[in-house]
Amino acid sequence: MVLSQVLVQEEQGHRVIKKKYNSFNSYKWILSPAFQLFYPFASLAKSRLERELEFLNSSNNIKKPKIYSFDLYNRELNREYIDGKVDYCEGSKLGKLFSEIHKEGYSLGDSKLDNFICNEEGAYIIDSEQAIKTSKKRYMYWDVSLLVLSAAYYNYSNKKGFNEFLNGFSREYMYWQDYRKRAIKGMYSLLFLFMPVQHVYSLKSALSKAEND
Repeated sequence: MVLSQVLVQEEQGHRVIKKKYNSFNSYKWILSPAFQLFYPFASLAKSRLERELEFLNSSNNIKKPKIYSFDLYNRELNREYIDGKVDYCEGSKLGKLFSEIHKEGYSLGDSKLDNFICNEEGAYIIDSEQAIKTSKKRYMYWDVSLLVLSAAYYNYSNKKGFNEFLNGFSREYMYWQDYRKRAIKGMYSLLFLFMPVQHVYSLKSALSKAEND
């Protein structure tokens, strides 16, 4: 099932993203109690819209689209169109973005690569309907682990590409040392059970390099 329907429309000479939030009517992975142990996912359309509104309206330096209008009753949001490359960003640009997001006390929950867009100005978050304000670092660790796993599958047959992503992200993400020391030894490392075997060495190498810095 599609959780959100996104359209791009021209309005008064500029592009606008029109997003419609759908409710669940079938079993989804984020409804699984097992995944709720890792992160407090929201399933209802209203809750996801409210989370995204709170995050996008927050006053900070996080690169995110502007809100033009919204309709809570119809579960709709109109926001700024960000031009750039979808699905894949350089690790260094995402490292800077994640540093800002986590520094401001937010976790994303759904931090897959296709929820970001990159251009010359850096990386932008374009889907934040699972974002929450939190002081719990373990939710930030979830963000990083899911991003790394997503990058591994994007670079499934490209060992060099995945290694460059890890090197760039670990260099720019300000909490990498803390992430390495805590998350990789805890329950959030379970995500890496799904790591493509050809990328396991690159992951271990990135963590070992951080340990020796």
